[in-house]
Amino acid sequence: MVRMASDQGERKKNEPGSHIARLTMMREPIKITRSLGNGVELGQRIIDFLEVEWYETTKSRIRKKTMGGIDVLVDKADRTTFQNGDLLFVSEEQAIILKIKPCDCIVLRPTNLISVGIICFEIGNKHIPIFMTEQKEVCVAYDANLFVMLDSAGFQPCIQERILFPFQMTKAFGNKSMR
Repeated sequence: MVRMASDQGERKKNEPGSHIARLTMMREPIKITRSLGNGVELGQRIIDFLEVEWYETTKSRIRKKTMGGIDVLVDKADRTTFQNGDLLFVSEEQAIILKIKPCDCIVLRPTNLISVGIICFEIGNKHIPIFMTEQKEVCVAYDANLFVMLDSAGFQPCIQERILFPFQMTKAFGNKSMR
């Protein structure tokens, strides 16, 4: 059975002696330098979540509190991207898992390759990351001007709350030389 950090039952979150109280009383935040994996079996540990925005998954340094109130410092040495569900911290009693917050998105369902090209070209001109879903949808974080432009061009965009997963982001850069 997995217990959530916010599910402390009879014991109050900041009651002296509780595990959450001990962790939140620490002066130094828990330092996270990398993901410890995804889909890891956590047994009876208390699960706490570090909620981040989609654009924070690539940041090398973030300081936030978990949903349970624990102070966390993400200080990655490299530019690896965190994924939703990554295990960030584990102890005998506690685990902290990354959770990407949903956000308002423009969702497009292009009907042919030409539409895909035009949509991606127009979005690319605004330097907004494009996310391609398994359902062959094009998603971007909501931008009012972009929505109006796509709607007036006849692409029938809709606004939905979605999680923008980093692995769905397309990139037109990053080619490395073979040195």
